[in-house]
Amino acid sequence: MTQTSKVRSWFEERLGLSRLMAPLMYKPLSGGARYQFSVGSLNLLLFVNQVLTGIFLMIYYVNSPDHAYDAVKYIQRQVDFGYLVRGLHYWGASAMVVSVMLHVIRVFVYGAYKKPREIMWVSGTLLMLLVLGFAFTGYLLPWDQKAYWATVVGTSIPGTTPVIGDSLVRLIRGGISVSNLTLTRFFAIHVEVLPWLLVILAGAHLTVLQIVDHTPPWNPEKAKIEAPFYPDQVFKDMVLFLLVFVGLVALANLHPAPLGSVADPTVKTYVPRPEWYFFFLFQLLKFFQGPYEIVGTMVLPTLFIVLMLLLPFYDRNPALAPKKRPVAMACIGICVVGYITLTAMAALSGKPGGGPSTVSVSKGKLLFAQLHCDSCHSINGVGGQVGPPLDKEAEKRTREWLIAHFKDPQKMSPGSIMPKFNYLTKEQLSELTDYMQSLK
Repeated sequence: MTQTSKVRSWFEERLGLSRLMAPLMYKPLSGGARYQFSVGSLNLLLFVNQVLTGIFLMIYYVNSPDHAYDAVKYIQRQVDFGYLVRGLHYWGASAMVVSVMLHVIRVFVYGAYKKPREIMWVSGTLLMLLVLGFAFTGYLLPWDQKAYWATVVGTSIPGTTPVIGDSLVRLIRGGISVSNLTLTRFFAIHVEVLPWLLVILAGAHLTVLQIVDHTPPWNPEKAKIEAPFYPDQVFKDMVLFLLVFVGLVALANLHPAPLGSVADPTVKTYVPRPEWYFFFLFQLLKFFQGPYEIVGTMVLPTLFIVLMLLLPFYDRNPALAPKKRPVAMACIGICVVGYITLTAMAALSGKPGGGPSTVSVSKGKLLFAQLHCDSCHSINGVGGQVGPPLDKEAEKRTREWLIAHFKDPQKMSPGSIMPKFNYLTKEQLSELTDYMQSLK
């Protein structure tokens, strides 16, 4: 008997691990081993990748606005293989979002949310929200311009909630603005709160899976085919993860995790751009502006989440095959096409939500100074008090209204003493308006 066998025998005699694991490892799978099931395992393995790479990053990371950026820069440029580990963490986050989305779509198509798997679906939906929470809270940690301003925009979204909006923003940020308290809260949530919540919820999710089992194939004949979880399904799980991991390594080397310039809260012209998985939300805001903004920021996202959580309870169709569920298939098709379309629109525009370019905003800011607009108007409490503060006014006005007001203030605001700027060119009016709207 080899030394390894002796050690294994020693543990087996005392703990009996093989007896405990046998029912799980050799559990027969109805329909046999399938790569479709591997997506669920991929989520777990990608989470392990995020944990291990995250621990490495925490060894060097400093949770402070004064040092966070330098720490990430040090990891990226000076620590041996630091760029690779950070790249695996960065691209792993995107891979996990994709994997979770594919898993949710597969479960929906297979009808795996129906009785007796309602608890599986609800816990899975909550796990999806936790993954997005990881993505959002980790976004600020590098403390570069992109991270800072995207967080400013992201944390301002709850502010559109009636009555309690301002309180929600202060609770999330730890104050009025994104600051040291915001970074501390996001770091704590990202590395302490969310991991434990995900472990507990994932444990419950997998426990319920062992009780209710996988969804059988639609074809009764295929359902008669059985294969053990180990080694058949485990082999497919490992093949898929190996392919994804090789892809992550390639991305980390060919496209290292980005790191822009250090965050500067005084630069008001920076146009924030989120990661691709939040493009759809920023693009959605383009269609709901002014008093309807809350529809895009709170109503539609909340309604979608509620409908997902309650799906098993209002979809009473017992059929599992997609062809027998035309309404459900149409709904998931609309959601997938809508998400892809909004994401593509934001990506192709180069500025989610149709926002102005940084160059245009900068020119508008310069024009604002040349026209001495600050002698009458204030921004963030700095400037004249003759006219209304522009950082508040811009939130109420559309682009068309602002341009018309610049041309003829008395027409748009009767009684205004503001001079006409109808001599400005169309390009200058557009740049000045871009700057006004950037103040939101």
